[in-house]
Amino acid sequence: MKKFRLFFVLTTLFALLSACNNDSENPENVLPLPAPSSLSGSGDEGSLTFSWEAVPNAKCYAYIFNEGEEVYTNNTSVRFDNLTPSSKYMFKVKAVSGDLNRWTDSEWASTTATTGEAPLAPFVITLGKVTFYSAEVTVTPADPTMTYFCNLLPRNEFDAFSSAQELIDAQIAQIASAAETNSMSFEEFCRAMGLLITGTQTFMTAEELTGDTEYVEYVFGLDYSGKATTELVSKMFRTEKEPTVQPSPMTFAFEMLELTDVSAQLKITPSTNDEYYYCFFVLKENLDAMGEDAVIQACIDDLNEHISSSDYASVAAEQCHKGVYTLAYAEFEPNTEYVGFAFGVGQHGLSAAATTKLFTTESFMMKDPEGGDDPIRIEVVSWGIENTQIKFIPTGEAIPYRCELVKLSDFADLSDEEILAKDMEALWNDYADYYIMMLQYEAFTLTRYMPLDPDTDYIAYAYGLSDGKFEATTKLCKKILRTPAAGTSAMGVRTHRLLKR
Repeated sequence: MKKFRLFFVLTTLFALLSACNNDSENPENVLPLPAPSSLSGSGDEGSLTFSWEAVPNAKCYAYIFNEGEEVYTNNTSVRFDNLTPSSKYMFKVKAVSGDLNRWTDSEWASTTATTGEAPLAPFVITLGKVTFYSAEVTVTPADPTMTYFCNLLPRNEFDAFSSAQELIDAQIAQIASAAETNSMSFEEFCRAMGLLITGTQTFMTAEELTGDTEYVEYVFGLDYSGKATTELVSKMFRTEKEPTVQPSPMTFAFEMLELTDVSAQLKITPSTNDEYYYCFFVLKENLDAMGEDAVIQACIDDLNEHISSSDYASVAAEQCHKGVYTLAYAEFEPNTEYVGFAFGVGQHGLSAAATTKLFTTESFMMKDPEGGDDPIRIEVVSWGIENTQIKFIPTGEAIPYRCELVKLSDFADLSDEEILAKDMEALWNDYADYYIMMLQYEAFTLTRYMPLDPDTDYIAYAYGLSDGKFEATTKLCKKILRTPAAGTSAMGVRTHRLLKR
């Protein structure tokens, strides 16, 4: 009995294998299925549908779309979505045999179809720079003469509307209600508030957006009667993450390069060259009374006051430093004790904040007033493209005196005597007997209000000049200075108060 069952199974298996074999015992009787006929493709700008007539005796159909993989279907049509507008696509299909003893697969039938052109949107919204608190948006209407309304919503509020039409209706109703509240017509209110605009417009979104948040800028045509004239067009964007200040391990080393009765030059070397820091001087008694945190806060308050009318990046680049820097100041009081300081600065939201504690020098005492070899001392109070103050301190023999700051190229290759002679000649040509109006009779701080040229050599010079007879009474005193590649803004009033009792 067991032998009979084994024989039966083997016989059945042999029969199945014979049925799946492509080689028929009578190949001359096996015919190919006819290729699918009436193959065509049609669609719109984003999709195509290919269809064909059914093939008798076909088990299914195999197709290849645009050189992709072979796919099987029992249907006589196939749809493809998310295609590129105005693009050509290839499609081929064949009938698959269900009985290889009678029919083989058909030949491929092929065709091509092209998607349609995308309909012209009434508006194109283009995003420019996106920060953590704002976004630059450009709206370009297809019809430059139409009036339109645009606005911004957080994405969760935008998605709360069930449809674009619901949002349009709600927006128009809101404007109409506001117009009625103000006893104005729809048109009067829109014109008074400037709600409707025409033509291509580039503008910043409302300031102080929330960082790392999705927003939707939307726009639709709207006329002054309160009727929507186009569909709604929108564009989603995500703001950057809001910067938060992080504590920094940066430290500072100080070296006093020069110290006089009124001036000091302090070399500041940070432990890292890629972080901003702020530096200045403070009266020692103020530091003792205020404490280090209050000194930092006074400087931060000044920085943030500048930022309120500019931005963090610009102000930090102008007023803070990276890498080694020599701080010079020449408005100290003689016989007075001061301290130099520095601390790290970073961005926190829209504002500046400290990233380190206050690092300070040892206190230093300004020297007693003393004369030098030059009859007129020249001290740099502050130096920069837009922040230049030079102090001239004459001895008794040099009063009255003439002082000036010009480009060194004005006196190219001239000796001191030739510079003095050339300046006197120009002074007489410009003012003649009125030259005395240009003389100084005491210590004077020259402030240059017009920006200097960057990365340029300048000469600050002075010499005694009689107010009774047009002749020099001293030799030329001078100091050569080079402007930085980038300017620095003026210190804030709070920072300057650190030097005052």
